[in-house]
Amino acid sequence: MAKVIRLYESLIPSGNAYKVSLLLAHLGLTDEVEVVALDILANPPETRRPDFLAVNPNGRIPVIELDDGTILAESNAILCYLAHGTRYLPGDALGLARALQWMFFEQYSHEPYVAVLKFWTLWGGLHHKRPEDIALWKTRGQAALHVMDHHLASHAWFTGADYGVADIALYAYTHSAGAVGFDLAAVPHVTAWLDRVRAQPGHVAIKADPTRA
Repeated sequence: MAKVIRLYESLIPSGNAYKVSLLLAHLGLTDEVEVVALDILANPPETRRPDFLAVNPNGRIPVIELDDGTILAESNAILCYLAHGTRYLPGDALGLARALQWMFFEQYSHEPYVAVLKFWTLWGGLHHKRPEDIALWKTRGQAALHVMDHHLASHAWFTGADYGVADIALYAYTHSAGAVGFDLAAVPHVTAWLDRVRAQPGHVAIKADPTRA
């Protein structure tokens, strides 16, 4: 497998970029990877300028660059690449499919609501959003947390019997959901799972926000 030499992420703490940084930390690779942090709050964002669009035409982070020049985008795809052949990605077909099931859930039913509300709450602009949109984000984000809670009532982890990529994907935005109005007290199995994730060897916290005191 080609070696990761560069990670493009954002100056502000992005949950999607944090997924990659967290797995790199678990794998002991943090010091081997150059980090390029882009200002996504600039006008225009640095991710939408020609030099970065030449790297990722979709204009989004995270992106990794491999030592053979290969570029790979999309946080959950990057997780699967990095975790290939490690304990963090199931090697059997059903285990892999179940991990992917939760990673698809994260991108379709969780991140569009929890992450979106976090962005507009912490970095401004929420007052410009329609009340019905805010209510939708809160309702659907909380519903996603309840789906997770139902699963975690009888399972320690999302990726089979062991901690893995699906847990990393879902942890990235869930761990800060309470700070932007989601009710974590209503999902006790989720809060217990958050503690288990934090206790994993090599765990690192999401980076500090340079735009806030």
